[in-house]
Amino acid sequence: MEIIIQLLCLLGIISAIITILLNINLVVKIVLNPSKRKNDMYLFYYRFTLDIFFGAGLFSYIAYTLLNMEAPEFMFQYRSLIVLLALPWSHISTCRSIIALSISIDRSIATCFPIYYFKNRKKIPNWPVLLIGSLLGLAEEYMLFGFCSYNMEIPKTCLVFGCATNQCFFHYWLIQRSIIFSLIVLFSLILSIKLLMMNSVKHQQSNNQISKANRLALLDTCTVLLFDFLPAFCGHMWPTAPMFSFNNVGSYNPVLKITGCAIESTVVTRVLLFRTPENSASTPVFAKTLKNSEV
Repeated sequence: MEIIIQLLCLLGIISAIITILLNINLVVKIVLNPSKRKNDMYLFYYRFTLDIFFGAGLFSYIAYTLLNMEAPEFMFQYRSLIVLLALPWSHISTCRSIIALSISIDRSIATCFPIYYFKNRKKIPNWPVLLIGSLLGLAEEYMLFGFCSYNMEIPKTCLVFGCATNQCFFHYWLIQRSIIFSLIVLFSLILSIKLLMMNSVKHQQSNNQISKANRLALLDTCTVLLFDFLPAFCGHMWPTAPMFSFNNVGSYNPVLKITGCAIESTVVTRVLLFRTPENSASTPVFAKTLKNSEV
């Protein structure tokens, strides 16, 4: 089983490097380039920037886990790093989830109420989303050390963040993520149903950039749900199952998180940087509707 754990750790490290490099490329070529930025994509730009730090945090954590397995006696004196290296990427993961929720809400409103969205979206700033996500992420530290009275007592056989913390914090984390992901799924379903209805209408025209944002929103939901929430939820529901045991598969949760992030970064890079624009000169359908409504 040790070879499986080592391979998973190597997968996580490679995925972290891919995530970092691809998102640096996205930030340099799009986020820092005023001519490439689009107003309806700003929440995604926050994600690109966060994913650089997310990849770096998980790279450090997974590398430490691998070293902890290969040289347990030497690494025993650094056991506190199990928690100290996990907290930063856990904070960022929470912030990413809030941004993912905001993206799903934003896309749902844009698709269901295009005229209202077109008129009012610019009036609503994006920075409060990042602020709320950051504060909620930092609140984990207070919940762990303050409310849950955690004192860094790590069991001798524990090698991952999940078993290093107490049940109080884990229940808080599970409730928080369950609420966030339930809302993400709800708004993503609304978006999906509306898009299906729009596609069923003959001769329906669509704006290319809006459709890109919608596709990226659905992709974001799928990767967050499949690679972030479900592994942790299943591990909690069936803790004794061999496929969720650290002794069999290692630190699977962070590895799956960063693997999903690498997959998403690859698809986003292809969509935003390498796909040829379609009907770039066409007028947005909701802009046409708005114009007609004002005549």
